[in-house]
Amino acid sequence: MFDPLFARAGLLWSAIIDLIQATPDMASSLESFTAQQIARHPQLDPGQRKLLIHRFAIEGEVDGKTPLDLFLASRSDLSREDRQLVSSWRRSFVGLVAIVQIFPNGLEVMNWLTARHYRIQFADEAAQAAMSRLKVGEVIIAQLSPIVDIDWAILTPWVSLGRLGRPKLAVAIGTFRQNYPHYLYCDAPEALAAAWESVAVYHDRFVEFFGSDEVTLTGHQLQKRIGEFQTWMIQTQLAAAGLDSSKSLADLASDAGVSNQDLQAVTQTLSANNSEAAKGQKTSLEKMVSPKVELPAQLKSAAAVTALSHPYWGQMFLADYPQLQTLLTPIETHYSLNDLNFIRKCLTNPQMNAFVWRRLAARYPQQLQQAIAQMFELPNFNLNTDLDSILTKFNKYLEPDLPDIASVPVHLHELFQSAVTEVSKDKARPKSPPKKTGFGAKN
Repeated sequence: MFDPLFARAGLLWSAIIDLIQATPDMASSLESFTAQQIARHPQLDPGQRKLLIHRFAIEGEVDGKTPLDLFLASRSDLSREDRQLVSSWRRSFVGLVAIVQIFPNGLEVMNWLTARHYRIQFADEAAQAAMSRLKVGEVIIAQLSPIVDIDWAILTPWVSLGRLGRPKLAVAIGTFRQNYPHYLYCDAPEALAAAWESVAVYHDRFVEFFGSDEVTLTGHQLQKRIGEFQTWMIQTQLAAAGLDSSKSLADLASDAGVSNQDLQAVTQTLSANNSEAAKGQKTSLEKMVSPKVELPAQLKSAAAVTALSHPYWGQMFLADYPQLQTLLTPIETHYSLNDLNFIRKCLTNPQMNAFVWRRLAARYPQQLQQAIAQMFELPNFNLNTDLDSILTKFNKYLEPDLPDIASVPVHLHELFQSAVTEVSKDKARPKSPPKKTGFGAKN
């Protein structure tokens, strides 16, 4: 027997989706929302694309109102309880969740991004039948909606990724971060606030180290300087903690009275194998915990790469930025076709986000206005009022998502570290030669 409240939730959600599809304005907005999401995140598989109409019900907007608002306005017959239930769905979110327990009428799941647990109840027999195939440990992408107290429901299609080992789970989390940036840590405000604060701290240290929020070097030089910057950041953190970064773990353990046996256990958890653990005990802290930063091959070999930093937009590495600045520096009344094609190429570059273009607009307002007006044949184009519409046309968010340089919760950091260790062990393990088959094979 299904809880009547959850059954009612399923009916209300279906009514919301029906209204979106039946109302011309909402259907048109849904079409635009879907196209924009697929353009920004082309790696969304067919299962995740089916979820877009349900995401639109929460994320979408029509003339300043959400589909939930419009549904409530269209249904004067709803009871106060129904209205409260629908209004609570503003807290719905898409999560990468693991199945923790299976009950006759529901599930317990854990959101991998925040390690928070949720009790899910089935709304009807169809939901129960669909989810009966799931196994403990399986990972799914699903939209969770609150119902009452600690009970939630999955009222939408979901996508199973199966049971994932740590390396594949780490990849799945990275992909989820790219596809669903709006939902990162959305159910853990304190973790989200800490992540944003870490971006601002990173920016402050970038400016302190480089003396500016913008630096242009050859790719090779930038690779070297970013590595030095990361080492300096770790030294600064260790100094703030009262630790001598020039000392090895063995030295620090001796100072603290830690036994050799305990030290070996610690270094083995930090390293991929026993030989690395032994080296780690004798290596200075900054060398052991400072990872090597590898720029993509095309950036390492570039003649000039600009690194930009911002307290909200994070860090960007741009190979085309120096050339674009050179192109925009002189005031032109007409740009060549090659110039316009290059500017268009920069507009299509996802790394050149809204912050980058607003920065260029502030430095070269007359030049950029002339170039965009000429490119799109817009004689009345006004850079101050119309730039955002151009950026939106090229699928650029006008507000930043949480940047990749943001800190992650401890449980994710440990997962990523263990995934790297596991992959390192697999690569180090000797592979058996392939068995010969066909002519010349020995039985």
